[in-house]
Amino acid sequence: MDKHTVKTERVVYSYIRNNHMFDDCKHIITGVSGGADSVCLLLMLCDYVKKYQPDVCIHAVHVNHMIRKEALSDEEFTKKLCEKHGVDCYVEHIDCVGIARKNNLTVEEAGRLERYRIFNEIAKKYAYDGKSMISVAHHMNDQAETVIMNMARGTSLKGVRGIVPVRDNICRPLLCITRSQIEGYLTARGQSYVTDITNYDNDYTRNAIRNVILPYMCEHINKRAVNNISSMAEDIREADEYIDRQTDRLYEECVYESIQDHKETGGNNNETDIIRIALDKLNKADMLLVKRVIYKCLVRLAGRAKDIYSVNVADIAALSGMQTGKKIHSVYGIQAEREYDYIVLKKNITDLKDTYKAAVDISSLDVNGEALKISVDKDIYIAGYGEKYVSDITFSLVDKKISFKNDENTETSGKILINKSNNVYAKYYDYDKINKLLDIRFRKPQDDIVVSKDGSTKKLKKELVDRKIPSAYRDNVLLVCDKNHVLWACGVRRCESCLVDDETSRVLQILINMKERN
Repeated sequence: MDKHTVKTERVVYSYIRNNHMFDDCKHIITGVSGGADSVCLLLMLCDYVKKYQPDVCIHAVHVNHMIRKEALSDEEFTKKLCEKHGVDCYVEHIDCVGIARKNNLTVEEAGRLERYRIFNEIAKKYAYDGKSMISVAHHMNDQAETVIMNMARGTSLKGVRGIVPVRDNICRPLLCITRSQIEGYLTARGQSYVTDITNYDNDYTRNAIRNVILPYMCEHINKRAVNNISSMAEDIREADEYIDRQTDRLYEECVYESIQDHKETGGNNNETDIIRIALDKLNKADMLLVKRVIYKCLVRLAGRAKDIYSVNVADIAALSGMQTGKKIHSVYGIQAEREYDYIVLKKNITDLKDTYKAAVDISSLDVNGEALKISVDKDIYIAGYGEKYVSDITFSLVDKKISFKNDENTETSGKILINKSNNVYAKYYDYDKINKLLDIRFRKPQDDIVVSKDGSTKKLKKELVDRKIPSAYRDNVLLVCDKNHVLWACGVRRCESCLVDDETSRVLQILINMKERN
């Protein structure tokens, strides 16, 4: 090997050691697609283990997404490469397109999630024998692409710190070298690799950054643009880790938690997680740390970071300047309240999807007779209104000739009646077309809704996404369902089946009563 190849190896080996990637490791699971990046990683891992950790076993994993016509030849290439180097090769076939469609994901996202699922499953097979690490082939160009994309889309410091070298059981040994160094290394070793032509389709955002924006920057601004962006990301990561440490210290000083282990307690209906933030200590801190502490509180209560935005943090921070008793409703059903010298965050842990369901038999309704009232007593999400308290839902049978009188407090639009003064929503269906046994509940994974008069259906999850219902609230949309479909996603949309038409004789009115809590 020439001196440049030897230098590239040394850089990677030092990066592995400096980041303690394989300390006390017994097994390395590495993804191998057959492309240049993963082939380079496999070769370097084989050489590294032979030189420095001969007791470590390498296991290659090839995931065939069954999309491209070249997929089978890529698979054969990978198996032969692994056989040549004495490495076990696990091959998994996945229906990437089907998985994406089923879970309302992009094909790229579905593929990534499935790959990591498979990597982790294989890693678990060797848990009995000691520590396993998953090694993936992200390199310096990937780092630069990620930083540019996050900056363009909008992000915090964490977004421009880029890809970290080690997180949990996943490591990235090639983050210290560029794509050109990888290709040069393979050329020097006489090692071929496969090329995915979809990497050159610039309709994909990342491909456009990879193939157009970064090359332009390197050619017209600075030939070391990739290195410089990656170096900046490393500096930001170090600064952000320092801020995290300061945040943790402030959190310990001013935050008091009462958070239960809900896996152990079984998710009882009366469980409430509470976080109290002492304002005398919080208000003395720099605003950057204040926002970080509040963000951490929200993540702790929500159990996830997704869909928690700076506006949510700012709303809660503003409570420090408000009077006692002031409340706001935040993401994931979290309520924040100014309580004397504290900001108190609360989240009821009742899982609405699992704990609330009401069976409704409407077969005994009479035209203009007594309405059937079903108690709900829940906070639900209403598009355009946010979370609202619903006391009950009533079902009544009305004559088709019923007329709706307009006044200054009432708007009529199609089959919707919104009475602003009483906070009600109503929908109307052909009683004789509808199933007489209904359910009121929250959503399930396979729910669908009829979206056109020809009977075409759509996954409810996709409908909620298309209607831009925030993911944090999708489980709080109340549903009225028959045995087959969602009739009404309350406050979002009704189905296009069982509607009132010229032949309808009896009309079913379903009405939501929204009130202030007592």
